[in-house]
Amino acid sequence: MPGLRSRGFALIGAAFASVLLSGCETERDPRAGGFIDGVTNLSTGGYRGYVKERQDDLRKSQDEANTLEARARSITAERKELERELQQASDELAGLQKRLAELRETLAAKRQMSAAQRRNLDEADRRATVARTRVGALRAGAPQSVEAQRKSIADLKSLIGSVGAMVRDLSR
Repeated sequence: MPGLRSRGFALIGAAFASVLLSGCETERDPRAGGFIDGVTNLSTGGYRGYVKERQDDLRKSQDEANTLEARARSITAERKELERELQQASDELAGLQKRLAELRETLAAKRQMSAAQRRNLDEADRRATVARTRVGALRAGAPQSVEAQRKSIADLKSLIGSVGAMVRDLSR
């Protein structure tokens, strides 16, 4: 019965080798592993774990992509709102500049412009010119972050507000 005995040793040896190999570090990527890695991963469930990890990575990537897309939509909406605000400020400024020109003509025609009124009118014109330059710079300038645009537009509105106050004072 030497044949049976050697077959028994061969089976025991194969089982022992399988146990030893299952304890070794194996390559779980089926594209990179060899035969031993394949046998080990099939017997230990390593491939199922590998597939689950890849599926989890895919879900995370999809979640991140969805988050980024939502943020991009939000930024686009904010930029459109800022452009609308910039247009409103520009329109208001154009009206103030027109009113300043009318005031200058009216006061000059009446020849009643005092030195103080002339200084105030000149200062209002200067501020309006600065504001017009800022509007142009915002429209043609390098892209800014939404926060920087928001601050620039708020500063512009403040400047335009000061021109408006000067126009009201001169109109009295």
